[in-house]
Amino acid sequence: MKHPRSFSLSLQKHFSAKPRVLDYDFRMAFTNLKLSSLLRSCGIFKEKGIDTITLLFWIVLVPFIKKPMTSLWLSKHITRELDTKKDTYYRFLNNERFNWRKLIYKLATKVIAQADQTPLQQKVIIADDTISNKTGKKMELVSYHFDHKEHRNTLGYQCLQIGYHNGIQFFPLDVAFYTSQKRPNTNLRRIDKRTCGWKRRQEAFKKKTVMLTQMLQNAYNSGIDAACVLFDSWFSYDSIINKVVSTGYNVVCRLKNGTG
Repeated sequence: MKHPRSFSLSLQKHFSAKPRVLDYDFRMAFTNLKLSSLLRSCGIFKEKGIDTITLLFWIVLVPFIKKPMTSLWLSKHITRELDTKKDTYYRFLNNERFNWRKLIYKLATKVIAQADQTPLQQKVIIADDTISNKTGKKMELVSYHFDHKEHRNTLGYQCLQIGYHNGIQFFPLDVAFYTSQKRPNTNLRRIDKRTCGWKRRQEAFKKKTVMLTQMLQNAYNSGIDAACVLFDSWFSYDSIINKVVSTGYNVVCRLKNGTG
């Protein structure tokens, strides 16, 4: 593995009153998980410029020092370690050819295999959806959704997520975005139809119930063992339960209230 630049002790002291040797821990984790090989196997590499493993290293590191992503190009303490601009990170994260979904599954199965000795009956997959609120009406695919907590329509992205839970640890597995027909901006930028980005964008127009069963099938095919899938009453239709069971998982859910 080509190691990223060292996360210096002075930088740790700048962000934390109790500095930890994050640099060593992160580099060991990246090496043990063979993250460079995983990135390349998922088509995540660059022909020139700063390598992808270095960019990913800093993007993953920032939340652990309790700083927003903007610190990567605004904080002089970070730019002193890695002199990059905002566009470098956004081009990296927005590259439609990179298969991020494949990377997450490969990484999750590796970590779970090394860290999890939980009996099968205690392993579950949790499925839930949430709204990520946004303010920009010109953002691609942003739309209005009814927020059941706030009891009003809100602008944002509706995210369907699944994750693996063993009673102690939680591992995110997959996420899909859903857009409604109430979109203030209907323009879509051109994307090569052969890329992962185009396929992910097509998912945004599918029903959440369709995406749920597809995501669970992907998890099963990736080797994620679990006794059952947990979800709330919104998904508890007979047809959905049958489809989930057909993927290979059992179902535990809250049933819809009867009408009498």
